[in-house]
Amino acid sequence: MKIVEKVVIVIPTYNERGNIEPLLSTLRKVFENVPEKWDMNILIVDDSSPDGTGEAVKAEMKKMNNLYLFTNEQKIGLGGAYIKGIGYAIEKLKADLIFEMDADFQHDENLIPRFLEKIDAGADLVLGSRYMEGGSVPKYWGIMRKILSMGGNIFTRVMMLDPSIHDWTTGFRALRPWVFMKVKDQITELKTYSFQISFLYFARKAGAKVAEVPLNFKERRWGESKLPGVEGTIKTFWFVIKTRFFDLLGSRFFKFGVVGFAGFVVNFIFLRLFRSLGFAEVFAWLFSTELAIINNYTLNNIWTFKEVKIGGLKNTVIKFIQFNVTSAGALIIQSIFGPLGVKLVGVEYDYLVLMFVIAVMVLPYNYLMYNLVIWKTWKLPWKRNSTKD
Repeated sequence: MKIVEKVVIVIPTYNERGNIEPLLSTLRKVFENVPEKWDMNILIVDDSSPDGTGEAVKAEMKKMNNLYLFTNEQKIGLGGAYIKGIGYAIEKLKADLIFEMDADFQHDENLIPRFLEKIDAGADLVLGSRYMEGGSVPKYWGIMRKILSMGGNIFTRVMMLDPSIHDWTTGFRALRPWVFMKVKDQITELKTYSFQISFLYFARKAGAKVAEVPLNFKERRWGESKLPGVEGTIKTFWFVIKTRFFDLLGSRFFKFGVVGFAGFVVNFIFLRLFRSLGFAEVFAWLFSTELAIINNYTLNNIWTFKEVKIGGLKNTVIKFIQFNVTSAGALIIQSIFGPLGVKLVGVEYDYLVLMFVIAVMVLPYNYLMYNLVIWKTWKLPWKRNSTKD
């Protein structure tokens, strides 16, 4: 027995009456080329369009048993329409797969079978990408629109540190219901670009497998394009900056840096103390570094790596010994380059020497060893392969 999956194409509309009949006619032809395993349906989400878009859809519903209409009582914008429409498609229409698609022919409906192929291959979220090889934007777009669109995507790719995704703001997408259910309550930005970026951002964090299909973006056939204004563009840039900033604050590397700074303070205080007590320079550096190591182990275990926290007295002692062994590298680095730096620039600049040695040599070494050896959140490439085998 063949398993049939229900696909619902969600199309938000506002004053799209002139596009409805030709769009539905085109989609019917596309559906003829879709494998039988997919039960294709269309859901129009209309924001109570004053031009009679809803009435045009109702007229078409008499001819099509796979066409549905959801009407918002007032205009809620693109993001709001998608949130309500996708929710309706999942809860009421029992969709197994949802498409996001514009009503104005800017999204090439002939790519729908390509999207389905990507889903069949294991993707959870498929993007129609204008900025990957094979994709494009209209040549007759104005220079300012091109700058905002292309520049905005480059900026987002750089800020999100994910060059594998070429088009963060595309509105042509296919997604599994679980992706939407996982991220919908986290989305607070409902404006055009902010909504699409935030949805993709949270989907990636939820572990969705993302794939892309080249999209040759077209100009709308009828009506006026609904482009975001300057205020909307600024809000989009601000959303990306704000999101990455709070990501940084909550990141493991940031916590590691804070703990490293605390270790620097401990190291510096005791370095001065031991030197004032008459310790030889090498021993002053050696003992103050060991105290910093103890500080770093404790704080990293209860904060930086709390999700893999080492517990129990026996495990803690064993790991602390292992921690000291791996930290021997840091100890050697500081015991050699610390005194050497002080000799070169003078004792009065020991804090600068300490900062340089820690930032340039010790922190990278420690971060590598902590992730690979102590808390084991990273795996070496050959160990990954052996695990798969």
